[in-house]
Amino acid sequence: MNIAVSTASFGRAFRDNKLDLADFPQVCDRAGVEAIELNDFCLKGDWSIIRNLKRAAARHGLGVCAVAIENNYYRASPAEIERERAHIEEYLDIAYFLGAPLLRVNTSPYGKNVPESIIPEGVTAETAFEAAVRTFRSLMPAAEEKGITFVLENHGGISRTSADQLRIMQAVNSDWFRICLDTGNYHADPMAGADPFEDFLEATERLAPYLAFCHAKIWDVTRDLREPTLDYDRFFELLRKHNCRGPVSIEYMGTADVMEMLPRCVALLKRCREGAA
Repeated sequence: MNIAVSTASFGRAFRDNKLDLADFPQVCDRAGVEAIELNDFCLKGDWSIIRNLKRAAARHGLGVCAVAIENNYYRASPAEIERERAHIEEYLDIAYFLGAPLLRVNTSPYGKNVPESIIPEGVTAETAFEAAVRTFRSLMPAAEEKGITFVLENHGGISRTSADQLRIMQAVNSDWFRICLDTGNYHADPMAGADPFEDFLEATERLAPYLAFCHAKIWDVTRDLREPTLDYDRFFELLRKHNCRGPVSIEYMGTADVMEMLPRCVALLKRCREGAA
């Protein structure tokens, strides 16, 4: 269970020019991170950025454990669905170049008013489900050829719950399609609203046999290295119980300076990974 960090944790730092993306691996190395996760909205399909990040990661002894991309299957036309498929194909090549064994995918934008606010007329959850499954299934031969496993996140829309994730995974029906569990996206994330529609520990127990990757949402870290919103001690107990060995990637979403908080986030997850009370 390597402790990784996602570029999504640094969104505000990148926007405010407090950190250059090229320096991201160095900051991660200094914080004790063991691997990095790169988002498509940072890579931008720009091969200059991609090559430089690969070199910088190697200099700091960090592997790219996953590439994370955005998808939306609430689309009204076959041409729009084809663009989603082309986006995945593009990032399969990028993940392969970076040596990332995992490609994080989802099914819709995320937020407490999504997907209702973005559903085109005539599109339903069932048509979105069919488009997603058809697209993912068509890409499994390419995933196998490149040795890259798709990991589907609980990210709202048709993959909002653990049951949703399992339904899609079972419909795709491939050893190259597994689950990414985001600890905050079931209910704890403020963006998701106040409705606790699913307990993240119950979801972990249910999904454990299929987990290849986890996102650890963190908003704060107490002095005794705990996250006030989510019980990471219990979370890691469940991962150990089910022999889940995939990376756990930090998504820091708090208001403090991420570069100050990252070492504490890493220390929190390493303590829980080792089972230290």
